[in-house]
Amino acid sequence: MSKTLGGNTVRLKKQLVDEDTAYEVFCKELARYRSEIISSGSPLHFSFVSDPCLSETIELNWKCIDYAIGQGVPVQVLTKRADWLNHSAVQNALCHKDLIKVGFSLTGCDTLEPGASPNAERIIAMQLLHDAGVRTWASIEPIIDPQRSLDMIVQTTNICDEYKIGILSGKKNYSPQQIVDFIAGVSSLNLHLVYWKNSLIEYIKKDNNEKFRN
Repeated sequence: MSKTLGGNTVRLKKQLVDEDTAYEVFCKELARYRSEIISSGSPLHFSFVSDPCLSETIELNWKCIDYAIGQGVPVQVLTKRADWLNHSAVQNALCHKDLIKVGFSLTGCDTLEPGASPNAERIIAMQLLHDAGVRTWASIEPIIDPQRSLDMIVQTTNICDEYKIGILSGKKNYSPQQIVDFIAGVSSLNLHLVYWKNSLIEYIKKDNNEKFRN
């Protein structure tokens, strides 16, 4: 995974054995936490571990999504793929527009995301979902280049219902002031709903505190 945003081998964790066992484990876990998830007001997220729309695992992932929705559990999906909208495994879940929202990770940096669909194709997929009445969201994280991230937001302002924005961890090729300018640019768009991740806020605060001490 060095120097890339993700790995290149799709596989289940060893303890899940096979897809049938993985599905059984999921159903049992959902039964255990169903009430807690619903009462929290936050949807069940698919997923930070992998991409739920990869061809190798899309049927298992969306079988789980279907089951969760059937249990009245709201779900949110996050993907870097744009080639799955017509897959038979996803059609039922996408019909339940009150219980699902679909997000796309948008960095604007295709060369750093091998195996993912180009950002432009992800935006087209978002447009198709939005036009079909499915709630959409964008993960603008990590910010690799503030201007490219701002461009992704500008291109999706009319088709995205919600943004979640966070910075790159570790060494960055931008300054806190560039992030301040980026925030100003986003704010000028008057978006409906934006969540600023703590990592971004702390990055700016740290710089301000250092300037104050100096």
